[in-house]
Amino acid sequence: MQRTDDEKIQVAERLPTLQRTSLRDTPPEEAFDRLTRLATTLLRVPVALVSLVDGNRRFFKSCVGLPEPLASLRQTSLTHSFCKQVVASGEPLIVSDIRNSNFKDNPSVFGLGEIAYAGVPLTTTEGHALGSFWVVDTRPRKWTEADIEILRSLASSVMTEIGARRMARELRELSNDLQRLVKERTCQLSHAEERWRVLLQVNNALVTCLDRETLLEAIARALRGVIPYDRMALELDDPIEGGFKVMAVAGPVPSPPIVPISTWPRHGSRSGWIVESGLPVLTPDLREDSRFAEHGPLIREGLLSALSVPLRSKGKVIGTLNVWSQEVGRYDESHSELLLAIADQVVLAIQNLLAYEEVASLEQRLEQENLYRQEECLAEPPFADVVGESAVIRKVLAKIRKVAGTDSTVLVTGETGTGKELVVRAIHGLSMRKDKILVKVNCAALPSGVIESELFGHEKGAFTGALTRRVGRFELANGGTLFLDEVGDLPQELQAKLLRVLQEGEFERVGGTQTLKVNVRLIAATNRDLHSAVGEGRFRADLFYRLNVFPIAIPPLRDRVEDVPRLVRHFVMIYASKMGKSIEKISEQVLGKLMAYPWPGNVRELQNVIERAVILSTRGRIELDDHLAAPVAGARTKAAGTLEEIERDRIQSVLERVGWRVSGEGGAASILGLKRTTLEARMGKLGISRPAGSPRAGILPNGWRVALARNGTPRAARTEQPPCSESFVPDAVRRDGHGTRVAVYSVRDRETNGG
Repeated sequence: MQRTDDEKIQVAERLPTLQRTSLRDTPPEEAFDRLTRLATTLLRVPVALVSLVDGNRRFFKSCVGLPEPLASLRQTSLTHSFCKQVVASGEPLIVSDIRNSNFKDNPSVFGLGEIAYAGVPLTTTEGHALGSFWVVDTRPRKWTEADIEILRSLASSVMTEIGARRMARELRELSNDLQRLVKERTCQLSHAEERWRVLLQVNNALVTCLDRETLLEAIARALRGVIPYDRMALELDDPIEGGFKVMAVAGPVPSPPIVPISTWPRHGSRSGWIVESGLPVLTPDLREDSRFAEHGPLIREGLLSALSVPLRSKGKVIGTLNVWSQEVGRYDESHSELLLAIADQVVLAIQNLLAYEEVASLEQRLEQENLYRQEECLAEPPFADVVGESAVIRKVLAKIRKVAGTDSTVLVTGETGTGKELVVRAIHGLSMRKDKILVKVNCAALPSGVIESELFGHEKGAFTGALTRRVGRFELANGGTLFLDEVGDLPQELQAKLLRVLQEGEFERVGGTQTLKVNVRLIAATNRDLHSAVGEGRFRADLFYRLNVFPIAIPPLRDRVEDVPRLVRHFVMIYASKMGKSIEKISEQVLGKLMAYPWPGNVRELQNVIERAVILSTRGRIELDDHLAAPVAGARTKAAGTLEEIERDRIQSVLERVGWRVSGEGGAASILGLKRTTLEARMGKLGISRPAGSPRAGILPNGWRVALARNGTPRAARTEQPPCSESFVPDAVRRDGHGTRVAVYSVRDRETNGG
């Protein structure tokens, strides 16, 4: 059943909202008058009003342009008012000529002399209409959409002013409440200070201690000034160990002021009894009380009386504060009451310390997380930098899509420079953890003595130079993804700890005893052969199987040479944009040379080459160096080998690149920095000889057809005619697709190792 306007006006949620504005039954204000005057100017009307509506009346916050006595009106009945209809409908009400409208019989229509009327609701963010902003014209008028938009904007300004006033009032009330609370607390503290004046020294000594060692020493000094003792001990309950850690021991017995941390068992000890009962223990003569296990050792050290009180936090005993004396009957009930009061101060200091450490830990975590967030903001969307359309790279992308939505551990393998980190970022960006942090750790870049602290964090004093607690990368990545780059370089002593985190999701900081639980997805990457490392005992087999849940092998660039043109254009676009250059064309010769190169450094090397080429570019064309960097020895077949294999691969790769020319400018000897005779001797020792039918200077003996069939683009390392010898006779002079004359040579008579 459709509700009437009166029922809509009385809606339960609207009236309390209006009440909270505190504007009902208040006089008009200049802040609202400024807006209504602006309305009369912008819309060229004589009258503008702001009115609010409660259950049965409307009252005005601004009346501009009304003659007296109407201008002095503060409120009117809602009966027959246009404002009522605007509030009830929540929509603008537009009347171009009241005399020709459905409102001509309304008894209040001509009360203001209006002929044309336009009003919009004053609506809260919750959708409640509190009143209306309306204007009146004394002549017929066709209201435009622009007019209505101006009214809406002015109505929004009215609501902004109302909201600001409400917020200011609430802030004042909150300030008053806070002042009252501060005053009450100050009175309580003053009373406590008067009652416990003796605790002032203790309090002053402890409250400023935000360091564990300093706090423990301050507790010992503060107690010494108010309670005599020959030994003091602070013990804290350790539920994990099932006992009590002795955090501090001070006094002339023993002679060192602070002794190393030790642990007392829960069962049969004074502290265990106090935790169970919640009561202090006063023992005038230890020799007459055999209930507790520690009494025997204490008596042997000459301590004969003791007083122990609970340390309470949130209604729970978290430890004990203990004093001993070599004098029988040294302590009484007054000492017990005083030590209980001091214990409360000690608990506050400990809580303050723990809170400070927690805040410092959170600040450190937030700082580190902010750095990672900044990196993520600069990173491209998933797959944006994984460029390529080759079959092998499509397989990699398909694997990424399959595993990204899971929480499975992923092992990304591939040679240096293949883009393993891009794959990791793509997996994270498509995962359910994409809104959480991605934390990267390069296991090869960190010294072995630091990497454990980097991964798991450390407590203060855990090792030399550790002045503060540090949040580890696992703790920082909680809820997100941890990327272990170069995981094959992880020291063996840390591999077991990493395995534990993968299996149980828990660890301890270096130097700490608290077990931390984390929910982290692990993605590892390496350029090493972990199978071989496992076989050689350099990598734990159980850790390898944990990491190798879902392996993704990234192919080297030489195995997807068809992606080179796309990668070249991608990097050209990036660096041309950065350098403010316009690269209009990449020639076939440049692409051909880039596709012919074996790219031992993979995509990273190609990226560096293109950056250098963009720097050298002129007239909108890419220009390459005279020759590409010589391939790293062994990069085509394996990551490492013997020195002899590395040297053989190095010499052979250079010879192949220069067309097996040993001497002369641009020859292999010149590139390798050797004399011709020395190079020839090394070639003989290593068994290197030029294969039969090898082309001169990198030009294929069968010309362009073979080159096109093999690489998809001409492959001529040099376009100038090489020196002729009796072994090389030009077959023909041909033209490539760009009109360049190229001499094609083939071997005719004998084979040589030089030219």
